[in-house]
Amino acid sequence: MGKKPVTRKDIAELCEVSISVVSRALNNSGYVEESKRKKIIATAERLGYVPQPVAMSLQERRTKQILYYCKDLSNGYYIDMYRGMCQAANERGYLVTVNGVMAFECIKDTMVDGIIMPNENMTSYYMKKVGKNYYLPIVSASFCNVADIPKSVPLVEVDMYKAMEIALNYLNNMGHKIIAYGFPYDMNNPNSRYLAYKNYIKKVIGNSRWEKYVLAIHKNEMKNDPRIAPFSEDLPGHSMYQEEDFFGKGKVAAQIFMERKLDATAVICFNDEFAIGMIRGFQELGVKVPDQISVMGIDGTGIRKYLSPTLTTINMFPQKQGQECANILIDMIEKTNRRYMVHIKPKLQLGESVKNLRV
Repeated sequence: MGKKPVTRKDIAELCEVSISVVSRALNNSGYVEESKRKKIIATAERLGYVPQPVAMSLQERRTKQILYYCKDLSNGYYIDMYRGMCQAANERGYLVTVNGVMAFECIKDTMVDGIIMPNENMTSYYMKKVGKNYYLPIVSASFCNVADIPKSVPLVEVDMYKAMEIALNYLNNMGHKIIAYGFPYDMNNPNSRYLAYKNYIKKVIGNSRWEKYVLAIHKNEMKNDPRIAPFSEDLPGHSMYQEEDFFGKGKVAAQIFMERKLDATAVICFNDEFAIGMIRGFQELGVKVPDQISVMGIDGTGIRKYLSPTLTTINMFPQKQGQECANILIDMIEKTNRRYMVHIKPKLQLGESVKNLRV
């Protein structure tokens, strides 16, 4: 049976002082006579006193832990964000825990100092459900999508409308005019990437024919199509915050592209995983990328480099977004240098999946 750990009460009794005096001496906070301070520190060292993190956190009302509430842990973008959070938090003496399973109501029972949300929709849901009644510092990643979020929630935002414009301009410069769009939601979804694409394709094709170029892999657009069945997020009663199989939907999008016999020479996809799924789908159908069809993603995740051909994409710098989220949250916790909005500029990242039609 191990020895009983030494407590501050033990030190106080040996030094004939109060526990509060021992705490001030060990924490180097508040006034303590120099002779008593030296005696307390010497006694603590002699007894082998080790501070208990949980007890200290309760006393200081700070755990040095922050929660990344993310349900979609299969999403490469969110994993890259997490890497950035861990790096920033570690540099400031904090740990980042990940959980997307517990109910929002249970967060108040966890020992964390603040929360990072992966997107605006999740943040809006949290604030409406429990956040307005339970104060805990919160920061959200943002992608310029419409969501009802209080102004008091700081955002680290990537302009997705601009990201789509950069992608379309690049494809135009490479000689691609008619461009399809691989999309995992229905055509009424107000996603900013989709809105930017829709504005482009309507100008190129006209208002009567543009919809067939949207490869919307969703139950509302694929009624009675058995290929939608494997996707749990499209089942009746599904929560919108479940993991999404973008790769699988990308493979289906490649099939639909070929079935529609589209004259598009390129496809811009919702994200990198969807694009990688499309490339795999085309390869399984015997269609060569980029020789016969060009495919482009939006994300800039690390997985793009393992693909053959490597994926051309728009880098949204997910690790940097994660770093900024963590730093802003820790600033809030420590009540220093509060910022309410940080913008990250998307940037073209070249790969091998787009063919230059001008040469």
